[in-house]
Formats: sequence, structure tokens, C-alpha cells
Amino acid sequence: MNRFPSFRALAGAVMILAGVSATSEAVTSGIPAPMTDETAGVPDLSAEPLPEAPAELAFPDVFPVSLKVCPVMHVFNRPETDEDLVMVNYAPVVSAGESVKLATAPVAEGCLSSGFGMRRTRLHEGVDYFNHTAVDIYAAGDGVIKEMVYRNDFGNMLVIDHGDGVFTRYAHLQSFGNIKEGATVEAGDVIGLMGNTSSRKIARHLHFEVLTGEWGAEAGSFALTPLNVFDLPAADAEG
Repeated sequence: MNRFPSFRALAGAVMILAGVSATSEAVTSGIPAPMTDETAGVPDLSAEPLPEAPAELAFPDVFPVSLKVCPVMHVFNRPETDEDLVMVNYAPVVSAGESVKLATAPVAEGCLSSGFGMRRTRLHEGVDYFNHTAVDIYAAGDGVIKEMVYRNDFGNMLVIDHGDGVFTRYAHLQSFGNIKEGATVEAGDVIGLMGNTSSRKIARHLHFEVLTGEWGAEAGSFALTPLNVFDLPAADAEG
């Protein structure tokens, strides 16, 4: 028997070694290696773009997504609720003007203690949100702090100018946040704490108004027209 490999066998071995060397060189040089039986038919996804991250909500999610009417209270202008006192037509974000989005309830926690409309003999020009403790009050939308003042009727009162002739008023704050008149705020920024400041004794709550029109030269925000926030159309919180 011949103990030495034939010329044909040696040639085959040389070709195999050459193929392995070429593959190794191609991988290390960044050139794709020849397709083998294991990789045949498998698409190369290395050049595919990564999926984009979901777009962030254009409106923050700190605001209540549902709202209850306060139990064991006589709530003036009470909206329709289900058996659990949850408002059935509540929209967390509403449109006020062409480009202004506002939170309906700019509070960390609370229930509706008074709606918009006639209350006894006077028009209640906003809505009231009650809570037992001093929770954060948020800017209902992007804007500029137009006024921060103490009044006997509204206590610590703050007004935000949202542009397009839209304003929001926040009354009876226990204290103001780390802000000042002229400062720019974004929806969801803390602007104060829910309180009961006034010249008379009142329960802790936020009196919240949506106002439109032109700022009065002398009357200021009291020259504006109040709107019922619950009558404003729902807005998409995204986009």
C-alpha cells in the first residue's frame, strides 16, 4: 500500500486551506465572507436602520386622566357622572383657540367641587377642584406668567398667557412655585400649591378659569371673557 498521499489528494487539501484563508482575510478586512450553506437565504440586516423610538407625548402625563365629582358635597352645575361619580364626558386635554392645548384639571389630585355657571345669585366663572391636602398645581399649558398677586377675593392668584388671546387663572393658592412674572412655563410645570387663601374662611381648593380676549389696560384679566373648560372640544394629547 502506498503510504504517501496522491497528488490529487494534496491538491484538494491545498484548495481547502486556501479557501479558509480567504474567508478569514475577508472577515478581518471588513469584506463580507462568501455565503455558506448555513447563511444561504438569510437576509443581511446589518445595514437596516434601527426602529425609531416612539415619539414623546407632546402633552405631559401628570394631569388626571379621569375626574370624579366630590362625594358628600352639593356640587353646583354638576356634570353627568357614572355610579362611581366619575365624569362620563371628561376630556383630560382640551383645545382653546387654534394652537392652544390646556389640561382640564391642572392639579396633582382632587375632585370637582363646583362647576361653571350660576351659583346661587352669581355666575361662577370657573371650576373648583378640592383636595384635603396641599397638592401641586400645574400650568395647564405652555405660556408666560402674566400676573402673580394677592387679592382679598382670590387670595394668591396667578394668570398665565398662552397666546392666541387665551389665558388661565389659578386662585386661592397656598403658595407660588419657584417662578416669577414674565417667566416662561410649560404644561405640567409646578406653579404653586392648592390652598385656601382669601380674606374669608374657605375650604382648600383650586379655582380655575379659562379666559379669552384682550388684556385690559386697567382691568387686566378681569376684562377677559370666561369659558367653561368642560365645554371646550377634546384635544389629542399626542402630536
